[in-house]
Amino acid sequence: MKTQIVASFMPDNDQLTQKDLALINQYQDDFDILELRVDGLAHCEIDTLRKIIEEIKTVLKKDLLVTYRTVKQGGKGVKSEEDYVKFIRGIGRLEQVDLIDIEWEPYNDIRKILVHECEAHQKVTLLSYHHFDETPKIEVLKKTYFNMSKLGAQHLKIAVMPQTRQDVLILLEALSEASEALPQWVTGISMSQLGVISRTAQEVFGGALTYGSISEAVAPGQLHVKTLSNLMPVYSLVEKR
Repeated sequence: MKTQIVASFMPDNDQLTQKDLALINQYQDDFDILELRVDGLAHCEIDTLRKIIEEIKTVLKKDLLVTYRTVKQGGKGVKSEEDYVKFIRGIGRLEQVDLIDIEWEPYNDIRKILVHECEAHQKVTLLSYHHFDETPKIEVLKKTYFNMSKLGAQHLKIAVMPQTRQDVLILLEALSEASEALPQWVTGISMSQLGVISRTAQEVFGGALTYGSISEAVAPGQLHVKTLSNLMPVYSLVEKR
């Protein structure tokens, strides 16, 4: 499977500018999916989101992923658990959304319900988990992928912070094994500059998605989508055994 490039875009305001739309259109040939990060919006409500999506769709010809990243997972979102669930459900009912990011939490059964509800509205679901302090042991990473897989989402994403080069290898090994063992598409990102190879070589290790920026990076070590689109073909030439 060819790894798809996701372009992360976080609006500064509740209303897009012509410059924002031009930026999306300018780099559209360099990505496959646009990720709209909405946790930074001043008024992060469904009506605001609907208007922004309508504006984006005037130029966007690719699939749209909507992500609300909470503070505990490295974003700016401060919604309570109850409001988070309500908001994700609202996103699931928006016709022009193709994919939805749902944050995974252990022992939280409501996440499984959210996955099924969003898929009932014909959305592709992506479960995500981030660890910004360290890279857990490989046994922990593999178990996390397995536990995430039980919720039924189509995509499983883990992003962790490396402290050493060995940490990057641990993440890539866990990704490779998960891609072979699980029926879902999987993604594994080792953040920061130390883990950049995990972003460019996802395809080599069985990863389905890699994330880049179209303006400012929204995660440590994130490259511009233009850089990713230029580098990734090199890795796709590596023979898989």
